[in-house]
Amino acid sequence: MEVVKQVEITRIEGGCLHTVQDALVIDHQLKVYVNGRLSVEFLCLPANLEELVCGHLFALGVIGSTADLEQLTISGSAAHVELRRGAAGRAPQQKSFFLQVQDLFQAMDWFAGRSELFAATGAVHSCALWHQDGRRIFMEDIGRHNAVDKALGRALLADWDLAQCALLTSGRVPGDLVEKALHTGVQVIVSRSAPLASAVALARQYGITLCGFARGQRINIYSGSERIVA
Repeated sequence: MEVVKQVEITRIEGGCLHTVQDALVIDHQLKVYVNGRLSVEFLCLPANLEELVCGHLFALGVIGSTADLEQLTISGSAAHVELRRGAAGRAPQQKSFFLQVQDLFQAMDWFAGRSELFAATGAVHSCALWHQDGRRIFMEDIGRHNAVDKALGRALLADWDLAQCALLTSGRVPGDLVEKALHTGVQVIVSRSAPLASAVALARQYGITLCGFARGQRINIYSGSERIVA
């Protein structure tokens, strides 16, 4: 499905007026119904919608695996989810996960240059999951929470152990993003931007490693510095 359209615009640059083609991101509305009731409505990119729905439910703790889904159908602007009876998410296992700081810098360098859509439009946020075994998931969307949900959804569908992953994000980190980590087992969150006070408080309370301003060879560690090995 197309996510970009070209439109003709007028640009003033260097004191001159030009007619040029500009790339715009296509936005899409998706209503999600769970067991017949409207649960959430997304304004999102019209791509990776299955991952978005699954990741959203996973991040809320509604489901813990694809086994909790009886059925998921997406058609146009509506997604219909039927949960298996007794589905109640799961308690993520806490496992030891350590990340070498140079590996973290390498991950963020890869992440920073990954989004061709951002380079073309400037209108999306990015999220990635960096598994310590070398696997990578990269997602983007017009909303930073959507991008996170898409990455988590792809990991859920592929049966990843998220306790062995770092979540990389381009946007600021609010408290509800840390809550997504708590529900899914992610123990390390790294952003190119800033965390909010609510995120730092939650991360410190629950032992989540939270890093911000990860650019070049610099990083701020707000919580859980023991997982980052210098």
